[in-house]
Amino acid sequence: MRDAGEMVGHGDGGARAAGPLLGASPAEPRARQRRTAPRARHDRVHRHRAERRPSGDGDRAARRMGAQRGGHVPDQQRQAAQRRHRVQPQRRRPAVLAGRAEAVGRSRPHRRRRRPRAARDRARARRHRARHDRADRAHHRTRPRRSRRRLRHRHAGRNGHGGRSAARVRRGGRRDRGDGADRHGHGALAVTHEAVDDEALTRRPARGGVPLTRRPAFWLWAAVCLIGGWIAVTGLDAAVRAFPAGAVAGAALLAPTLVIGVWALRRLHPVRTRPIGYSLVALAWGAFGAFGLALPANAAFQAVLSKTAGPGFNAEWGAAIAAPVNEETLKLLGVVTLALMAPTSIRGPLDGWGYGALAGFGFQIAENFLYVLNTIVLTGATQDLHAAFFSFGGRVIGGAWWSHWAMTAIGGAGLGCLLGRATRTTAVLAAGAFLLAMALHAWWDAPILMGLGMLVLKGVPILFAAIVTYRLARRRYLTHFRRTAYTETVRGVFVPGEGHVLAHRKWRRKERWEVPAGEPRRLLARLRATELELIEDGLGGLEHDPRTADLLRGDVRRIRHHLISGPSPPRVA
Repeated sequence: MRDAGEMVGHGDGGARAAGPLLGASPAEPRARQRRTAPRARHDRVHRHRAERRPSGDGDRAARRMGAQRGGHVPDQQRQAAQRRHRVQPQRRRPAVLAGRAEAVGRSRPHRRRRRPRAARDRARARRHRARHDRADRAHHRTRPRRSRRRLRHRHAGRNGHGGRSAARVRRGGRRDRGDGADRHGHGALAVTHEAVDDEALTRRPARGGVPLTRRPAFWLWAAVCLIGGWIAVTGLDAAVRAFPAGAVAGAALLAPTLVIGVWALRRLHPVRTRPIGYSLVALAWGAFGAFGLALPANAAFQAVLSKTAGPGFNAEWGAAIAAPVNEETLKLLGVVTLALMAPTSIRGPLDGWGYGALAGFGFQIAENFLYVLNTIVLTGATQDLHAAFFSFGGRVIGGAWWSHWAMTAIGGAGLGCLLGRATRTTAVLAAGAFLLAMALHAWWDAPILMGLGMLVLKGVPILFAAIVTYRLARRRYLTHFRRTAYTETVRGVFVPGEGHVLAHRKWRRKERWEVPAGEPRRLLARLRATELELIEDGLGGLEHDPRTADLLRGDVRRIRHHLISGPSPPRVA
């Protein structure tokens, strides 16, 4: 007959588990355990004796706990046997229930035929380009990110998540949370990124985050141009109706001059052509706003001079005194208005020089048309066409090289220094350039060196001052351009040799034709535009944000990655 230990289980474990039930002393199992040889535990072979654990010797701790708590020992053994009959998980094979054999003869599930590798790679590249990088994803959100600490509405009423129903959970994310709720409300960083295949990707809209029409300066510009245009049309309407042939001839002669002049002034930028939109804004201000407001302003100024200094003094020196003050101030206000409309359009003296020249050129074209009508009146209105050609030759061919565009360009360069970096030095430079522009204008209108032969002597100093100002502004811009391109190359944003390509239009045009037409060419144009904007961002501006450079560097890396990850990456990238 077996002893109490063997009746309960297999070995000394069963005896220890049944000890409290059968009245056995706990000292006997411990003594027997010390006398017996060491056995293998958990299917491991002991170093002194190779002996495996009996089949029924499992889960000793569970049985001992159940026995100590008064549980039924056979139930514990039956549960242990049921667990042993299950197939234990093996390495590299899934665990299955006992008695469940694999299906024999069952066909494999249908798998959709995969696309060719080339088509699959192109589709993956398109999906990748449609997404923003993880580092830049927060800056391209169309709406603010919702708070992650709120309960999920679908599971809020179950699984014990807070004990609140889904109907009571507030559906607001960052709403009414104070400052910082909207990630797109920080000025220059609110840059719009459209789809890759959009033509507008080659230039950021308004380059300041806010559209032009949403800025008060735009409506100021529109109102001034409308008022000035209405004043000019009202003042010239009678002469145009009286001399239609001369007016048409003068307009026909001035139209090609306008087109050629705008094209030349836009191309004077050493790296890239000035945006046509900003150029037209400056041109319209000079032709309509400044010219229309200058007509009553000059008349009022000369009336004051006539009463204070006499009619004779006003007849000789009135134009040389009134015109520089009124006209140069009104023309430079166009540059200020453009800077308020698009803060990143004027970042230094070179931008101020260019847009100031465009504003002065628009004023010059409108004034030349006025002089065509005045010449017709002075000649007795007998030969309108001859008077129009005479005025065109004297005002355009003889005086267009050193007229209003050159004077306003000098003042605009100084104003560009102030708008780029607002310091005491730049303020002094802006004031000095403005005074120099007015002095040159007074020199041109002064009643000295009169006659057609003396126009060259009076105009050469004006042209020389404009050229020197342009060369200084150009040198400053190119120095900053090369230094920034080298810094970004060392940083790893630019590819070695890319700064030389960016500095010349012909190299950018040449590489554009080497890239296949379509999306690769648009991506390359966008890459070059973003790199140029990154370089010019260091020049400053009216609303300069130091964080914009990091955003632009991320854009350059992302666009370059999209360009290279295409099916046929261009060599230039």
